[in-house]
Amino acid sequence: MPWMVPPTLYKARNVPHKRPVCAICVDRTRGRTERVQLTHRVGVWLCGDHASPAFQTRRGGRDFVRTLAGVWQANECLTAARNRALAAHLERLSQPPPERPRPGSYSWPELRRNVERRYATGAGPAQVTATVHTAFADCPARPPSRRTIQRWHAQRRWLAHAP
Repeated sequence: MPWMVPPTLYKARNVPHKRPVCAICVDRTRGRTERVQLTHRVGVWLCGDHASPAFQTRRGGRDFVRTLAGVWQANECLTAARNRALAAHLERLSQPPPERPRPGSYSWPELRRNVERRYATGAGPAQVTATVHTAFADCPARPPSRRTIQRWHAQRRWLAHAP
């Protein structure tokens, strides 16, 4: 087998010159690289494919963490801060996303059930709206709008739950 020259960045073709190369691709870097900021003041330059959320979250982030850890370990620069940043990346992805606040009328589930009970007894939207707005006039949270209470009446969910 003929002797092959090992790849270098010196005179490498199609490698970006104005920005650092991708920490994972190195001499095979194609396109623009961007700095990805991890936790613990750790940043790394990656190409578009390796910087993408799809790659960073694949297999629960294990591909990203194992690849970067391997690169840093091979270069003898896997510091404690970098190790903690990779661990934090895995930890963040293993937790369920935080529960977001419920929008609009969905933030009043008990009130909606009470309103629907009144609708089931024959009350109309005008009566219910007046009652709701006077009951919650001093409340710091805004009660559902008149239109929302009318929509609840139009949806007639209490009929589906009738015995």
